[in-house]
Amino acid sequence: MKDARVALEVYLTGLRNQHAVETQVIGTVQNELARMEPYPELYAKMRAEKERSTTQAARLDDLLAKHGTGKSLAKEMVTGAVATVAGFAHSGADDEVLKNVLAAIGLKAYEIGSYKMLIALADAAGAPEDKSLLEQSMKEEQEMGDWLGEHLPMLVHAYLGQRSA
Repeated sequence: MKDARVALEVYLTGLRNQHAVETQVIGTVQNELARMEPYPELYAKMRAEKERSTTQAARLDDLLAKHGTGKSLAKEMVTGAVATVAGFAHSGADDEVLKNVLAAIGLKAYEIGSYKMLIALADAAGAPEDKSLLEQSMKEEQEMGDWLGEHLPMLVHAYLGQRSA
């Protein structure tokens, strides 16, 4: 019984952490969108990414509420501040869009791993019914990560075209 309680505590902390990550993604993408306008495909995908992260955060809210708890306001404030700083970290760099794409690829890998961990924790915490929502979010992150990886050469060429113009 103690093991299940510990697993549930770790699981709920993981849900809160991932909610904070999704909040950070929303803020970061919002800060970077205007600078992606010269790259129409990337711009469209990142707008969709912002919407998808909003949906994923809502799923996490629902799971937390189902377990009688909510997101961590302290984590939300910290990640909101981090998103603001992250949005300006590459701002003004000549190769800003390329750095942002590389950062997004790394973030997708992190999020995929986080959702895999949450799926395992849901089992350990006795909440296997939560897995389908977590698997849906993980699949969405994999799709975006795959798209970024597959389109990286195209984005490099688009960047070079912008630089030559």
